[in-house]
Amino acid sequence: MNDASAPTFAPTIWRHRCAAALLAAAIGATAWPVHASTDSEPPADRVPAPAQALPAPDVPPVPAVPDLSALRTALAEFHCAELEVAVGKDQRIAISGLTAGDTDPDSLALLAQDYGTGQRAAVEVERASPALCEPLTLISTLRTTNTGLAAPLSIRVKSEGGGTTLDGGQDLVFDVAAPDFPAHLQVDYFTSDGDVIHLLPNPLEISGRVEANAIRRLGERSAGGRFWSIGPPYGHELIVVIASPTPLFPSPRPEAEAAASYLPALKQALEAAAPTTVASARFLKTKAP
Repeated sequence: MNDASAPTFAPTIWRHRCAAALLAAAIGATAWPVHASTDSEPPADRVPAPAQALPAPDVPPVPAVPDLSALRTALAEFHCAELEVAVGKDQRIAISGLTAGDTDPDSLALLAQDYGTGQRAAVEVERASPALCEPLTLISTLRTTNTGLAAPLSIRVKSEGGGTTLDGGQDLVFDVAAPDFPAHLQVDYFTSDGDVIHLLPNPLEISGRVEANAIRRLGERSAGGRFWSIGPPYGHELIVVIASPTPLFPSPRPEAEAAASYLPALKQALEAAAPTTVASARFLKTKAP
């Protein structure tokens, strides 16, 4: 007998509900695995990147030493000056020396700027008496010729410090190196007060002849010839040596005379001298002892 109050289920619907219930039970009972984050640890085969090397500090380039040959040639045109040029540790050009002319230190600095690195040069130039410029002007061409010789005429002053400053009372002793041809030497000493002393020829050494490339020493007491001692007036003075194939003068000049009287005669003698005649000059500085 059928009970009218009992529910009636279709077979298909019942199977679906049972399957859903079993699936829900399975989901509730199953523990899903939890994977830990891999962000905190690197893989075992991962190699750390090497540390990046720091760039080397910039090293300023070493400035090139300027070529001074052209500047030296330009300075040689100052006939009344004895100038030297060098490069300091800071690569700055330095001009030093002595001038008897109207050479302006500023003009020398600008000249070095034109021939050098564009920087103004350090200039330390002493001034001598303008009267010493005239003999230097007379022999300027002969000095230029002399610099072109393989063995030029030269003057080497002997002093205690090795320079060209002599104290009062000190003997004037120097060597003259002859040029590369037999020559007759005319050696003159122009003083700061306008006189000239003819050191060779002199009353004790009437011949100034030397062989090619020979060394002639003047002023040594033990040699038995003339000797001279430094005395007042003190200041800048000048030695001039002229080497010619024949004597400049037919007879020796007075041992001492005024430069104003001697220079016209010297000019005339040089105009008649052989073209191979050469000359050299050297400034001296004398001071009280």
